[in-house]
Amino acid sequence: MIDYMGITPSELADSIGVQRSNVTHVIKGRNKPSFQFIEKLLQIYPNINAKWLLLGEGNMMESANKPPTLFDTLTEPPVQTKTVEKVQQEIIKEAPPTPKEPTPAPVMKEKKEPENELPGALFGSEKPIERLIVFYNDQTFKVYNPSR
Repeated sequence: MIDYMGITPSELADSIGVQRSNVTHVIKGRNKPSFQFIEKLLQIYPNINAKWLLLGEGNMMESANKPPTLFDTLTEPPVQTKTVEKVQQEIIKEAPPTPKEPTPAPVMKEKKEPENELPGALFGSEKPIERLIVFYNDQTFKVYNPSR
């Protein structure tokens, strides 16, 4: 990491706020880095991959694995994003048609008529009747199909 960043062990020690001897001991393998040493290192150099530093896995620099954040400088032009209006238009185009509300059934007065004359007596002949369904209080019903 020191070679990659082009700094000396003394510069590393000064930048993370530890004694120069601490960095030298860690580099030579005499001591293992303490939690505070690693914490300061990752705070000052946030692009270092912590998993690489602790376990030796993955890339040394995390920027290769991580998408840019708001505070990174862009080297490429920003990706075109959709405006709210475009998204709304797409939603409207893709939305399924809204179902029409069923028309309420006409309220019929109870009238006792012979079975075969019921449709004609209630509705007359202004519009042809397709079918008539009568629901009873005992949860049964009867369907009337007029003869043509």
